[in-house]
Amino acid sequence: MAEPIKSPTSLGKVSLVGAGPGDANLITLRGIQLLASADVVLYDGLVNPEILQHASPNAELICVGKHGHGGMWTQKEIDQRTIAFAKEGKSVVRLKGGDTAIFARTAEEVEQLAALAIPFEIVPGITAALAATAYAGIPLTHRDWASAVAFVTGQLQPSDGSLDADDGIDWKSLAPFPGTLVLYMGVTTAHHWSQQLIAAGKSPATPVALVRRISWPDQQVVRCELGNVSETIRSLPGFRPPVISIIGEVVNLTSTMNWFSQRPLFGKRYLIAATPDSGSKLSRMLSELGAQVTLQPAMETSPVADWTEIDPHLHNLARHTWLVFTSPAGVKTFMERLFHLGYDARHLSGSKIASVGSATSEALQHYSLRADRTPQVSGIEFLAPLLIPESPGASILFIRNESGRTEGIELLTSHGAKCVSLNVYEQKPVPAWPAPILEACRDGRWHGILVTSANIAEHACNRISPHQSQQRWYSISARATETLQTRECTQVVTSSSPNLDSLASTLLRDVMVREDNSCESNSKRPPGSSNLT
Repeated sequence: MAEPIKSPTSLGKVSLVGAGPGDANLITLRGIQLLASADVVLYDGLVNPEILQHASPNAELICVGKHGHGGMWTQKEIDQRTIAFAKEGKSVVRLKGGDTAIFARTAEEVEQLAALAIPFEIVPGITAALAATAYAGIPLTHRDWASAVAFVTGQLQPSDGSLDADDGIDWKSLAPFPGTLVLYMGVTTAHHWSQQLIAAGKSPATPVALVRRISWPDQQVVRCELGNVSETIRSLPGFRPPVISIIGEVVNLTSTMNWFSQRPLFGKRYLIAATPDSGSKLSRMLSELGAQVTLQPAMETSPVADWTEIDPHLHNLARHTWLVFTSPAGVKTFMERLFHLGYDARHLSGSKIASVGSATSEALQHYSLRADRTPQVSGIEFLAPLLIPESPGASILFIRNESGRTEGIELLTSHGAKCVSLNVYEQKPVPAWPAPILEACRDGRWHGILVTSANIAEHACNRISPHQSQQRWYSISARATETLQTRECTQVVTSSSPNLDSLASTLLRDVMVREDNSCESNSKRPPGSSNLT
């Protein structure tokens, strides 16, 4: 492959980066660094959208949508745009699914860059075949069964944009290959390649594993034999790329290595209705347990437009005995405004800090601040009693939003405190949810919907009405549960404690208990009875 050639500083640089097989965490650190500094990102349609979160907010993100035949862009169009951006002096990341060197046409792209003296860098990624060992539990090599592995394209090679293709693969050499064959891009040509291998002498009984969307939460592994590959694919509606086909005796050696699909929430889909901060944390926790998670806020949070009456309090925080933070959003908005005014965390040194709960305390820790008071059970009704002994004559500043609860302010005022309320952010219901989310609610495709406050519970119900009563809900608090029940939601599981960790643990326990009960119920059925309920 051509070596990078130094060029005038007026030219930009092109980085060809492998995004990995699917899981957004499998991209390399170097890939993340290049995304963060890129002016333009040209990415394949099969790249996990979560990876694009590493890109600069100012970067231009362009999906080339290229996979298999009928891609949105031809290779020529991709090359032309990449070169054009580089000639404009821009830093370009060409983000490819899997690895940059395995059936990714990187050599062709690099040849053109080198010919034009455009600097480039190549960053490898984890290709799907190598991910199969870790995520599908299928070892590509084994000392007893396979001492070699061959990667083969199942995609016949047409000219770009054409559906006419010739088969240039030497199947007679591959059929007796002493190891494992891995075919990429072979879904639509399965009948052709399977019959070619059989005609060249490979046994129709050879084990085959069809692995779809490897390392994604909805990964599928389908086992069959070489002789019935095409029939198996035809029997699976929606079995579309990305798929690799693993051929060989190693397919049968999966029982002890399969950890990915054994996770307790694998194959389950959850909708999280929460703010981005708390929703992201919940999403990470459930994803680690194997769940497929969609984060869809029910409320939009934004700083207030007018700070005229708020800023004087921020300039004079030391006059307040206590600063009470009632939400993570309040912490973030308050601190960002403080920084905007030219202060930092030292400006809070003259006051004590109280937090309404563990999630808010974690938000404070992000700014190296530690709460002096936090109730064991989250909620302003549990925090306020902790401040009563110090209330007489104290000045207590509440950082909150206008629609927040006022019980704590009223209680402490009645005990002699001078309470001031700063409404630093606004919450408004999201006008509508995307159609695919609503369709999944209508069709009962969610295994559960998680809500992290009473307000969010109310507005989530509004967004999916009239289908809220048929959902299984996971509620962070008794108050949120009460809100759901007033909206005719009967399947509500309440977190044992009102915090995110407890909510995730409560969901997991509920799933495990229900599955245990289902197994016990099925074991008691008479022989021949149906398992359908």
